[in-house]
Amino acid sequence: MWIEKLENGKFKYVERVIDPYTDKARKVSVTLEKDSPQAKKQALALLNVKIDKYSTSTSNLAKMTLEQLYNEWLLRYEQTSKPRSVVSAKTSFKKVFEIIDKDTLIKQADKQAFLNFFDKIYTLGTYSLNYSNLIKAMLSNMFNYAVEREYIDSNPIEKITLKRKSSDKKVHADYLERYEVLDIVNYFNSRNSIMYALITEFLYLTGLRFGELQALQWSNFNGKSIEVTGTLGPYIKNLERHVKQSPKNSSSFRTVDLSKRAIELLEEVKKKDTLNHKSVNGDDYIFISHSSKIPISMQAFNLALKKAGKNLKIDKNLSTHIFRHSHVSLLAELNLPIKAIMERVGHSNSKTTLEIYNHVTQKAKKSVIEALDNLN
Repeated sequence: MWIEKLENGKFKYVERVIDPYTDKARKVSVTLEKDSPQAKKQALALLNVKIDKYSTSTSNLAKMTLEQLYNEWLLRYEQTSKPRSVVSAKTSFKKVFEIIDKDTLIKQADKQAFLNFFDKIYTLGTYSLNYSNLIKAMLSNMFNYAVEREYIDSNPIEKITLKRKSSDKKVHADYLERYEVLDIVNYFNSRNSIMYALITEFLYLTGLRFGELQALQWSNFNGKSIEVTGTLGPYIKNLERHVKQSPKNSSSFRTVDLSKRAIELLEEVKKKDTLNHKSVNGDDYIFISHSSKIPISMQAFNLALKKAGKNLKIDKNLSTHIFRHSHVSLLAELNLPIKAIMERVGHSNSKTTLEIYNHVTQKAKKSVIEALDNLN
C-alpha cells in the first residue's frame, strides 16, 4: 500500500491488485483526511473489503465462457434486431461452436484463436468471403457488447481482416448476363415451374431483395409501380404465419416504377393466384405458393436455382441476391446515373453499386476497342 497526498490536503491510500480476468494490474484506493498510524490502519481495512469484493466479482467474470457470453448477448440482440437477423446470428454461432469449444473462457478467446477459425472456414475452407464476413460481424457485435460491459478490455475480432483469395471469382461472377437470365426462365418454364420463372424475371427487372418480393401485397401495386414498405420475416410457428417487418434500412422504403414487361409479369401472377385460390385481395401476398397463400420460400427457390445452374452449366453462385446485382448491371449498361440506380434498388452505401458499375464500364470500354479493331 502507498499513500498519495492530494491537492485538497486529503490522502489517497492505494493498493495494486491483479485482475484474475485480464491478468493486468489495477489500482484500488480509499481517500481519508489524515496520514496517521490510525488512518493507515483504517485505510488498510477499507482496502481489504474493496479488494475482497472486487476479487469475488472479477473471479466470476474470469470463468465466463464463450457460450455464457453468447447467451447473454443473444437475449439483448433478440430485443433490438429483426427476426431474420436473429436467425442469421444463431446460424453463424452454430458454425463458430462447431470449431471453437463453447466452454472456452472469453479471456482466452484471443485474436489468434479467431484467425485460426477464419482460416478453417474461409482461407483454407469452402465458405465464401461474404458469408465469412457475416460471421465475423456477428462475433464482433458480441465482443463489442463484452467490452461495453467491461468483461474484456478489447475486441479480439476488431483487427482481423479477411483478404479475398486469388481463387475467388471476381465481380462479374456476382451477376448474370441477360442471356443467362433468359436461360433460367426458359428452364423453369420447361419444367412447369411457372411461378419460379415469373419470380426470376421480376427480380431481374426490379432489383428487389427476395424478402421485399415476398412481402409485396397486391395493395402495394397501383398498376404502374410498386411500393416497397417492408420485408418478410421468418415463419412464426405459434402464429402460423410470416410477419411483415420494416425493410433493411431507410433507403429501402421506395417506389419502384415498373417496365411494361414487369407489369405483364404481375398480371400473369394475378391470373395464376386467382386460378389457384379463387380470389385475390389487397392484403394478399403477391408471390405465393399454389397450395396456400403463404409467400414462396427463399430456401426452396434457392435450391431450385442451384439445380437450374447445374443443368445449364452456369458457373456462378446462384442465389436470389444475384438478380439484384444483375439488375444493377443492366441499369449500368443502360448508362443510368449511379444515384438513380442506388435509389431504385435501395442501396444506402454506394460500394456494391460502384463495384458492378465500374466493371460494366470497363467491359464497355473493351468492347469499343474490339469494335474499332474489327474495322481494320
